[in-house]
Amino acid sequence: MNSTISITPWLNGKRWVYSITFDEALVELHRFAVPILAEHKVPGHIEAVAGHLGVVRQIGQSSYNGFHHMSGPQMREMLAMGWGVGNHSWSHLGVNAETADLELGKAKEVLEDAIGEAITVYCSCGDNTNMNPGALAACKKFGYLGAMSITDALNRPDDDDLLWMNRTFLHEQGYGPFFSAFDPFRNIALAKRDNGWIIDYCHCPLEKAVHPNKDCSEAHLRERIETVVSEGGDEVWLARVEDAVDYRYARRHAKIEPKGNGEYEISAPDLPAQVRRRIVTLELPLKTKTVHFDGKPVTIARKNDRALANVEVSSQPRKIRID
Repeated sequence: MNSTISITPWLNGKRWVYSITFDEALVELHRFAVPILAEHKVPGHIEAVAGHLGVVRQIGQSSYNGFHHMSGPQMREMLAMGWGVGNHSWSHLGVNAETADLELGKAKEVLEDAIGEAITVYCSCGDNTNMNPGALAACKKFGYLGAMSITDALNRPDDDDLLWMNRTFLHEQGYGPFFSAFDPFRNIALAKRDNGWIIDYCHCPLEKAVHPNKDCSEAHLRERIETVVSEGGDEVWLARVEDAVDYRYARRHAKIEPKGNGEYEISAPDLPAQVRRRIVTLELPLKTKTVHFDGKPVTIARKNDRALANVEVSSQPRKIRID
């Protein structure tokens, strides 16, 4: 068989990706956000302030003072439900080269100890001033794979820099001077066109938005999730942030070398050690009948006139044979 194989932009050949994040990791998410996402099988992602685990929120003049930060056991419960956890800094104050050891280094250690799982995503607190060069250099130093901003823009599968990932605001309205109202279709058409990845951002949707520029209501959240699911159908990957980040690294570093007669080698020698989920989806010639990976048969999924198969990459070459 002379036809080539390739790696799809997203896992299982999905056309686009949707993730949703909740800053502060508040216990009050259980009122509306957790059940709405569970109903539609959408995994959420909480951004925890590591120095405030398990306490009543009291940070500056925050609109969320009096709410409750999740504890380690409470975050473990969220992981068991399929959610993810990111570092939202130690103090929710300034993150820069001078404060990075505490805000990014110690915070990462404390969160990992609290949840029993690696933290590979940093979520900027406050605004994008905490996405400064010193902070992002420290992200590399401490082994973060991704950093999330507050930027209403789409992420694309071939973006060079995962240490600046855009988040779309899921709020009642955007900040001035260019106010924009809640839109349940925001960025969806663009994601479909460009194989894009939408990461939504809010805090804790309740009956009424706690702050119109920082949150949406429970009704808005439900409408957004229902719109994503209905518009996406089988074409959208509803992903934890960590899982989509891992896929982007695995796809970027994977190398496929044809050996002739339907045989190939695939490897990812430069894949960062922090990448835990190393599965990539191969698009095969449509007439492929069988696939063997290191001598073992692999299931072929046939979808929309495509033949797809999942394999796990590693630093050492692994053999693929298609017939």
